[in-house]
Amino acid sequence: MNLYLFEVPLAFPEGVRVVSSMGSVFHGALMEQLPAEVAAHLHAEELRPYHQSILFTRERGAVWRFGVLDEGLYCLLWYIFSERAGLELRQKGFSVALGEPRLLQATSEEALADAAFAGDEVLRSAACQFLTPTSFKRDGVYQMFPDTQLILQSLLGRWRRFSEQVRLDEQDLAERLAPACRISSYRLQSAPFSLERHTIYGFRGQLRFYFAGNDMVRRIFRLLFSFAPFAGVGIKTALGMGAVDVFWKE
Repeated sequence: MNLYLFEVPLAFPEGVRVVSSMGSVFHGALMEQLPAEVAAHLHAEELRPYHQSILFTRERGAVWRFGVLDEGLYCLLWYIFSERAGLELRQKGFSVALGEPRLLQATSEEALADAAFAGDEVLRSAACQFLTPTSFKRDGVYQMFPDTQLILQSLLGRWRRFSEQVRLDEQDLAERLAPACRISSYRLQSAPFSLERHTIYGFRGQLRFYFAGNDMVRRIFRLLFSFAPFAGVGIKTALGMGAVDVFWKE
């Protein structure tokens, strides 16, 4: 499995307010740019090999961020964005200018595993910046509060689906790991994510995690949280939710 994180600068018409919920509109526009057979295959996938989100900061403006877990799809997306100068958002009634795509990070599952399992140093803490609303679904009910077991289940599910070499197939692994993954501090706010017919509430902001447990448990945490920026966390990541940056702490 090869992993890629890249972004495309966006220029919106004057007066348009950029919000994370636009991710669902951009997703629809993206599907129109893909070959029909590729779009149909991606729609059929329960866990899709990518996540995308719309991000905005005053310093950097608006960007369209992608995490991709498939080399072929990454090459196709890069080609599309390299060739196109704009994207029509028919649902919104305007077009958005596209800048040159920028590769932020590229790695492989083997490289992530080597960093986690072969290194001498095992860090005990990571800070996660949740960039777009993040939520979960348990027993048919949306869960808008951060829960370490749900975060681990989300990351494990994606890793198991796409990993070809490094297997983490132990039964109830998330449940057994969760007590050793503790939230040590947080700066969060509730955040809505509007879809066509309803609104999902999630959280956005910073969570700092402390990793307890033995050496191997902490190395698994290193692998999963290093994977998070590429995979996204929680539900609706293909539509713009669950984008996260991870910073390792001493």
